[in-house]
Amino acid sequence: MKKFILPLILMFIVGVFVFAKMLSNNLKKETEKEKDLLENIQLIDMNGNDYTFSRDKNIYIKFWASWCPTCLAGLEELDRLAGETNNFEVITVVFPEINGEKNPVKFKEWYNTLSYKNIKILYDTDGKLLQIFKIRALPTSAIIYKDLKIDNIIVGHISNGQIKDYYEGKGEKMIMENNKKNIKDIYLAGGCFWGVEEYFARIDGVIDSVSGYANGSYDNPSYENVCNNSGHAETVHITYDSSKVSLDTLLKYYFRIIDPTSVNKQGNDRGVQYRTGIYYQSEEDKQIALNAIKEEQKKYSKPIVVEVEKLKRFDKAEEYHQDYLKKNPNGYCHINLNKASEAIIDEKKYQKPSDEVLKEKLSDLEYQVTQKAATERAFTHEYYKNQEDGIYVDITTGEPLFSSKDKYDAGCGWPSFTKPIATEVVNYKKDSSHGMNRVEVRSRAGEAHLGHVFEDGPRDRGGLRYCINGASLRFIPYDKMDEEGYGEFKKYVK
Repeated sequence: MKKFILPLILMFIVGVFVFAKMLSNNLKKETEKEKDLLENIQLIDMNGNDYTFSRDKNIYIKFWASWCPTCLAGLEELDRLAGETNNFEVITVVFPEINGEKNPVKFKEWYNTLSYKNIKILYDTDGKLLQIFKIRALPTSAIIYKDLKIDNIIVGHISNGQIKDYYEGKGEKMIMENNKKNIKDIYLAGGCFWGVEEYFARIDGVIDSVSGYANGSYDNPSYENVCNNSGHAETVHITYDSSKVSLDTLLKYYFRIIDPTSVNKQGNDRGVQYRTGIYYQSEEDKQIALNAIKEEQKKYSKPIVVEVEKLKRFDKAEEYHQDYLKKNPNGYCHINLNKASEAIIDEKKYQKPSDEVLKEKLSDLEYQVTQKAATERAFTHEYYKNQEDGIYVDITTGEPLFSSKDKYDAGCGWPSFTKPIATEVVNYKKDSSHGMNRVEVRSRAGEAHLGHVFEDGPRDRGGLRYCINGASLRFIPYDKMDEEGYGEFKKYVK
């Protein structure tokens, strides 16, 4: 018996060795193929200069987009890193005319308005790096060592210190440990998942958003099944960094894009699969969702019909549904994606003082304008000609209202803006006074009279003109926003 067993064992050992050798050779071939692809890719910078990847140095790559708030928030820090001497090269890559990015000319015009001097920006006009690095969300970082060894690909923002740690050999463990603690999930249904997926992908703190089908009657449905009463809801699985964005804030973004009183209908889409729902995995998340709905109900006379249920099942939708609007920028979307770039402002932080306090706090003109709907004389207030970077807040409560980024000279004699810093911070009221039909603008928290909104603003910026009394505002310069408690809004200024 032994004389048969021993040869078999020997053959098995040899076989394992050969298989391992073959596997190793295949992996080496794949790795070398990847290196060759990188080495042969030729990118160009904003000035038309060629760039090729070198095997002789470590390279840190940040993939980003001009429409990505998380990306923009990290540029200042990255600019500092790029200006330092380190054992790695810092480059960034954008994808002109891909996934909603500007064309090269428009991108350069836009970027030149920023103040960063050290960042090297390269154009991947063919999207080849998207395929090599399998990029699904932005920002994404790539850690590349000498000989073009791709060591790690990281979704989301990472700090300068974490990047340096990588090239010292201790970064991966640290980042993974920190990320595990902060990474959480929520499942949101809000009508057609194409728009919902893209919308949440643009929100600061969201790591990934995936289209799928939730809480139907069985597993693994097809799109055709879902369209034929399988009971599933078109749902987006959102993975987020809770250290950067809370579930409560994500739900505030969610309520911006849905009609929570509508049953089985959002936009032009009708059917059970288009119902609204918040599908949770923990009791803590359930309570946050219920509290959010309770707060949202105050805005509606009709009952809110958003489902709040434990996630029973979720199946990823077919691949052609994933990142649909990135692949098809002009594709159908029932929501305004620009709402993802608007600030979320907590009304409860800005309480209206009593009338007695306001009379003491405000000048006579400020009181008459904000409380009695008076109008200051044109061309008299200093804010009319103010061109400094910063934000304008409600003088009665301090609630942020407008950004200098949206201010322009309308020639009317009052400070003029194309839009508020967030849709929710102003309310509107019909005004028939003085024999005119106008739309009055009031602050949300303070209910202060601000001015009026007209439809003769710049067409390329939405067509609206918010004509606002300077006496209703307080200006916070950009370099004082941190000390005055408005640091989180700096990214909406520049």
